[in-house]
Amino acid sequence: MSVIDSISGSNATTATTKTTAMSKDDFLKMLIAQLKNQDPTSPQQGTEFATQMAQFASVEQLTNVNMALQSQNQNSLNLISAQAINLIGKEITAQAAADKDGTPGTVITGQVTAVNFKNQAASFTVNGQDIPFTALLSVRGAGG
Repeated sequence: MSVIDSISGSNATTATTKTTAMSKDDFLKMLIAQLKNQDPTSPQQGTEFATQMAQFASVEQLTNVNMALQSQNQNSLNLISAQAINLIGKEITAQAAADKDGTPGTVITGQVTAVNFKNQAASFTVNGQDIPFTALLSVRGAGG
């Protein structure tokens, strides 16, 4: 029985329904199964084992980097949301997106009456128009 057979035999249903990349847990299970099923008269070479351990360490580090980036992305979204909400009642100036021919969009000035969140992006309602947060040019306090 090969290493792949021993792993896929117990997880045959999971393997057919999941098409995601190999996780660090999957890699570790495969490594353990490989060590359990190796031929005792011809054990794995030390360099092969070291290579696999280095690969496992890389998978672990990539997982940690991915989690840190996801956390940073969420923190950025939270910060933008808080900044957008703080602009309610303030006068802003924003520039609408450029036309297809490259002509700059119109400049809009007015009081923010609402903040909207859609698809993890903030936008303002100014003079009845929906203005993306990224179009913001300047902010003035309420009343002057």
